[in-house]
Amino acid sequence: MKILKKRHFFHLLFCLVCGTVLYAQDDDKEIIIEDDAINANESFNIVRVRKHYSLGDGLTFMSSDGSTMNISQSIQPLALASTPDDFETTTTQFRIRRARLKISGDLYDSKIYYRIRLNFASDYQSTTSGSRSFNPVMQDAYVEYRPAKGHRINLGLRADYIDSRETRIEGEVLGFIERSEVSAAFDAIFDYGLRYQGQFRIFNGQLFKPYVSITTGDGNASLTKNYGGFKYGARLDYLPFGAFKKLGEFYMEDLVREIKPKLVIGAVYSYNVGATSAKGTNGGRWLYGDINQDISLPDYSKYGVDYMFKYRGFYSFGSYFATNAIVPTDIAGEFSLAGAFTPYTGLTQTEIKNKVLSRLNLGSGFNVQAGYLLPCNWAFGLRYTKLDQDLQSFAFATNDENYSFVATKYLAGHDLKIQTEIGKYNIQGIASDYLYGQIMVTIQL
Repeated sequence: MKILKKRHFFHLLFCLVCGTVLYAQDDDKEIIIEDDAINANESFNIVRVRKHYSLGDGLTFMSSDGSTMNISQSIQPLALASTPDDFETTTTQFRIRRARLKISGDLYDSKIYYRIRLNFASDYQSTTSGSRSFNPVMQDAYVEYRPAKGHRINLGLRADYIDSRETRIEGEVLGFIERSEVSAAFDAIFDYGLRYQGQFRIFNGQLFKPYVSITTGDGNASLTKNYGGFKYGARLDYLPFGAFKKLGEFYMEDLVREIKPKLVIGAVYSYNVGATSAKGTNGGRWLYGDINQDISLPDYSKYGVDYMFKYRGFYSFGSYFATNAIVPTDIAGEFSLAGAFTPYTGLTQTEIKNKVLSRLNLGSGFNVQAGYLLPCNWAFGLRYTKLDQDLQSFAFATNDENYSFVATKYLAGHDLKIQTEIGKYNIQGIASDYLYGQIMVTIQL
């Protein structure tokens, strides 16, 4: 067996501590090995890496045929204090908001892209709260085929195109510590399925980006069975001034300070055939049947519009979403988590319908926010969110109105930052407001 020379050994050791990746959001992730890369083993040309490491680059390996694999990590510790009664009582919380490990890369001249992401700080939903089969750790696991520039087809688990634009922005690069209440109320975020993303350039650099999605509609709970039918959806984005610089469409603050105005406007619609949870995140929670105990489920639809604007350090973001449902008239009872059927004895058709609707997030929501990045890398933002819940609906709008202010210090872009946020919620049925303050540190390696 050939013994490696001492310099080869040190080159291999160098590979274990350095790597490179051009930071971007998952829709446009691209790994680039620059010309100043060195060979980890010149004899075998196994791996190449950059000479210098920057925070957030991760660890990137590249084979001799050009295939790449990047390993990156992030952590977000969070401290929170809140009071529902003007500080007569106070609740504090210290936790890890996210602790993620991501593995991604490409094969065959970047025609094939893959991504796996685990969040070790995920919450677990027990069977007593109505989860049939749920993986709290896995968030992304998909393979994507890129037949031509601007066209992508992916299969697997990932954040969906047919939710609000906020779900397209990863938690590490949000303008606020959390997504808005509109996203919390209506976005399933993760789901298993088949998706297409396209990009078409028209006159004067304008862009159209269509998205099509066919998923289970059960969220990341659909590990063993797809309850009901599929969820079908489409999104169309229009960028009248062309593409954002450095993929600025996929993070909030205008860190690159767009010299020319940039705008994306989108419209989205989805239809879930046979919904079995409040918004499509916990598939199989509610199963109904007819008099023959055959499955009969309501259909759930969602539509909305959103936008993002950036110019010289200023950004603005907004969205409006609404939902409704169709309940079949043959529902005569429901199945327990163990599978036992309980008939709705003595209930009228209207009472059965209202019972089914009361387990779905039905209504509308509006969110608008804006922020500005100072030259000293301090950013400030304001947000207003309003939820309107239907008379017959799951109680998703207890905190129906939210005002938030955030201050962010960027030490190394989104790879190292400190965010402090204060705000208040209007709580239905309570005279005083719910006040809160929180601080979070983000580190991406």
